[in-house]
Amino acid sequence: MKIVLLPGLDGTGKLFTPLIEELDISNEIQIINYDTQKKQSYQELFNYVIEKLPSNDFILVAESFSGFIAYQIGLKKLDNLKHIVLVATFLQNPRPILLKFIPSSYIFSLSIPKIVIKGFFLGFSTNNKTVELFREVIKTVSHEVLYFRLHEIKNLKLVKDKITIPMTYIQANNDQLVLKRSLKDWKNISNTLKVYHIDGKHFILQSNPKQCAKIIKQIISKQ
Repeated sequence: MKIVLLPGLDGTGKLFTPLIEELDISNEIQIINYDTQKKQSYQELFNYVIEKLPSNDFILVAESFSGFIAYQIGLKKLDNLKHIVLVATFLQNPRPILLKFIPSSYIFSLSIPKIVIKGFFLGFSTNNKTVELFREVIKTVSHEVLYFRLHEIKNLKLVKDKITIPMTYIQANNDQLVLKRSLKDWKNISNTLKVYHIDGKHFILQSNPKQCAKIIKQIISKQ
């Protein structure tokens, strides 16, 4: 069973490294990364991703920014898509007030202190190796592209079409970017949604990869 990974806001897929190490089945993993220098709308990214999906059976793991893309794929009812795993993600703007106060791409050019990365994104128990990975990955993506993706998030409208494919939602208990109310939107479009609550910040695949990998392995074992 192939695992297809869709990345968060950075779009590189490099932040999946801690999860992949825990899954220990790298030959069955496909990361669909996004262009780091090109602005692409959600619709353009969906068109890009759908062409990259495997022809054999797979489960789709979508992190944060990519949740809406996973939703669009789920509506296609692909025969070989067996399960969708949603990680700390949303179907509409999760923090309208917070995003309103990010006026330009300039913010992404600033160096982020380690204490802010741990306190806001990863959690204080996260090892320094993962913190440095986070820093390095953000530097590789155009500031304008990151800001454009935030703009895409701000423009998301609530959807109502239901998905029949089995889905799992992994929620970070201490997520300060995607609040718990976002989960309600997913419950409204799925009658099969199973929810796991894991201790950690928004970047839960990076801060608690062992628990996340365990959930994904369990899903694969039932296919």
